[in-house]
Amino acid sequence: MQITILAKTAVAFAILIGSAILPYRAHAQAVAQAELKPSNQRLIKVAFAISQHVNVMDVAGPWEVFADTSFKNAQGKDVSPYELYTVAANTTPLHSEGANHPGLTITPDYDFAHAPTPDIVVVPAQMGGKELQAWLKKIHAQHVTIMSVCTGAFQLARAGLLKGKQATTHHWFFGNFAREFPDVKLVKQVRYVQADPVTFTAGGLTSGIDLALHMVADHFGQDVAQQTADFMEYLGTGWRTNHGIPALDLPVTHKDWTGKIGGKTDLVLHMITYGASSTFTIDIPSENVKGVPVTPNQQDKHVSFAIAAPGHAATVSGLIDGANETFTGTFSQDGKTESLTLKPAHSAH
Repeated sequence: MQITILAKTAVAFAILIGSAILPYRAHAQAVAQAELKPSNQRLIKVAFAISQHVNVMDVAGPWEVFADTSFKNAQGKDVSPYELYTVAANTTPLHSEGANHPGLTITPDYDFAHAPTPDIVVVPAQMGGKELQAWLKKIHAQHVTIMSVCTGAFQLARAGLLKGKQATTHHWFFGNFAREFPDVKLVKQVRYVQADPVTFTAGGLTSGIDLALHMVADHFGQDVAQQTADFMEYLGTGWRTNHGIPALDLPVTHKDWTGKIGGKTDLVLHMITYGASSTFTIDIPSENVKGVPVTPNQQDKHVSFAIAAPGHAATVSGLIDGANETFTGTFSQDGKTESLTLKPAHSAH
């Protein structure tokens, strides 16, 4: 996901705010330990589930909301009710998404096997993996509240938590989400969506702040949430109104890949990208195949897709090179397999 400017902003935001309120936070945490436990109340554990290329803003926004939330207890003292930690498949340091350079280095506090049972799980945009999906299934079965931010919704959907329910994600990825998860009702122009009593999805980036504030308001009331927003100098109102951005004109990119089946028959793969969501069609002029939709399935560098043209059913399978410039594979049709190499013909905006 190309969000370099926002990522830099998020880093600066986190560093500046963090250094400014360390005394406040240390005091609030000390008060929480002293005030909540004796009264048989416990801290609300919030786990941030992360993996390689995790988005900084998706972590920093909700983290700051929960970290800055406080209220007066019965004795009139400030209480900070949340305990925050990171959890991953293992505790090996990982990198956040970067900008032409590896991002922030983050060392997870716990692995999935040894993490304290959370009350809330935040799932940012990230690479993810089977370990994360298995843990999310386990946590969801325990009726733990789970909130995704941005394309973190893909992780929830891949874990099967959104099937037959409604969800949202970053607007650049609407097309990809709808195509990969046709059994999930995609909701647009909102800041967040509640899928079931314990599962929530937020839109892109700053939407995570609004969903976290919504959760604070739901738990402690709007006055406490507004106090948190004021402390953060956050002027957004989406946490109260849930009004998302209107439909935008997404950048559109066209790219064609051309080659010859068996070195003889022309084949063209057209790719049109709206935001970050791509659609593909195939032309094979000699077989009168034109504009047939295909959905490539990519696992690392391996790509395959079926061509479902009437009377011309075929499959394509092969590998993309490291520079994503050349596809080398095979074209199979009517029991016959021939070589196929595709290369970009042109790229235009």
